[in-house]
Amino acid sequence: MSLTDWQSWKPYVKALRRSAPPGTEVSEFVGTVGRGAWQGTYLDDGDADVRREHFRTLAREAAKTGERGPRAELDDALRAIAELSPDAEQLVRVRAGARSDDDVVELIALPPAVVSGPSAPVLEVVLEPGALPAQYRATIAPAPGVAPAPSADADAVRQVIADRMPDAVGAAPEEIVAAEAALPDRARLPDEVRALYTAAGSGNLKLAARDGQFGGFEIVPLSGSFLREAFLPGARFSTWTADAGTFAPEDPAGRVQAAIGSPLWFPVGTDGAGNVYAVDLAPGANGNLGQVVFLDHELRAGAVYRAESLAALLAGRTAGSSEPSRGLPVDQPGASSSEPGLDRLDQGDDQLNQRSDPEFLNLLPAAWAELLDAGTVPTTLKAAGLLPDRANPPALPDAISVANRLLELRGLPLITVSRLTRPEGKGLLGRLFDK
Repeated sequence: MSLTDWQSWKPYVKALRRSAPPGTEVSEFVGTVGRGAWQGTYLDDGDADVRREHFRTLAREAAKTGERGPRAELDDALRAIAELSPDAEQLVRVRAGARSDDDVVELIALPPAVVSGPSAPVLEVVLEPGALPAQYRATIAPAPGVAPAPSADADAVRQVIADRMPDAVGAAPEEIVAAEAALPDRARLPDEVRALYTAAGSGNLKLAARDGQFGGFEIVPLSGSFLREAFLPGARFSTWTADAGTFAPEDPAGRVQAAIGSPLWFPVGTDGAGNVYAVDLAPGANGNLGQVVFLDHELRAGAVYRAESLAALLAGRTAGSSEPSRGLPVDQPGASSSEPGLDRLDQGDDQLNQRSDPEFLNLLPAAWAELLDAGTVPTTLKAAGLLPDRANPPALPDAISVANRLLELRGLPLITVSRLTRPEGKGLLGRLFDK
């Protein structure tokens, strides 16, 4: 059997109907199945809370009697289905009606332009494939007149390596040349960075830290390390829904430029927890060329100033430990639009770009339908988010319909839905046994 065979789903549809709270007309499951696992949401007559309370009651009773819990039959059936798809997850909507003739399984195939989320099978539609928000596309360059700090000292860096890593082997000269050639805007590696890698191409630089001072780092190799790209804007981006409102915090001292990320923040060390010390080749107006910044993997944007030079960092002369504001969604100001649907934005979902030329809007399916019907979907959109319509479940059919209309506007492949229904030809007795 396969996922496209009704018989594969028959035990689950029956379990879905039997597990429903008393008096339920239609039970529904929307989620993913495959790769040995499954997850999703249950709705009984459009309500997600009724089943939860029903299952709590049954679970307490099962605990007293030692019987299997209320989800056992459902999980057994889903486990069998998941084993039929070991290499991929299948988005699915299963409906068990009051009558077995109303049962249906919908296998949903999302094209590359449609992104799903943990609680939203259709989270957003990327109308311009590969597009990133404007702040992720922005680049930085050194402010005019910036120079290395007086503390910058390549010989001091070289001496620290000799003292603390006497067996270190330096990077090959061609590796240093290649790393510099890969930098944008003909940027050059500071002498301190050259000294570091000439002395040690990798390894653990341990320093004697006192009173919370800098204790060293693991040197990030010039090639072959994922940390060289982990903090670039594209790597920090997840989805438009999560990141369209993410902006880098401003350095109040003006030393570090506000950016999501930059190849001009050149990684030199890691603390072993996924965070990076980088030499800043594009400091702000009040910064120094070659200053050290800290890239925190828990931050969604930006860098934190740590020291005015690599030598200063290794000598323990670093910045304070105060944390800047996180790079979290920030509402962008803009004139509200009077176009149909835009007055139905959910202001609690970090909605932004409410201008005449937005790159991203996050609307309810009904609001998108109004814009589509009126022909006023902004042509500047690079992505469209679909807020889950919890007030009018089940909402997946509406989300799919709107997503396909948006995809059609840009000539992109559509979401496809394959419907499986109970085979015809059964007599009354057979239909009764199917319940």
